[in-house]
Amino acid sequence: MPIKTGIIKFTTVKDYIATKKMRSQVTAVKRFIEDFDAVIEAVIVEAVALAVAAKRTTVMKADMITAIDKHLKKKDLTWDQTAAEMIKHNPTDLGKISKTILEWIAAHEAGTNKKRK
Repeated sequence: MPIKTGIIKFTTVKDYIATKKMRSQVTAVKRFIEDFDAVIEAVIVEAVALAVAAKRTTVMKADMITAIDKHLKKKDLTWDQTAAEMIKHNPTDLGKISKTILEWIAAHEAGTNKKRK
């Protein structure tokens, strides 16, 4: 994945790791930059879209907070959101997910099977 924004500089990351009294592998720093650059790009694009939707030419703090929350914060998903995320997987992975869920249900039902009177 090529670096898109150029916001994060290689030497900045390498120098900061050195302040922790550690050396760093070139490929490790490049991977860090590639992944975080993609996140920065997504957050900025989202914040800009929010500002444009509000008919502003200025990205405001609220836009950035919303964009960061969307792309970086972990949250519990509703059932519908969970299903939508699962359906994005390919059919093979969906089969594995289904098998794992069925195994979990079988394991947990085994302890709850009580005879009805």
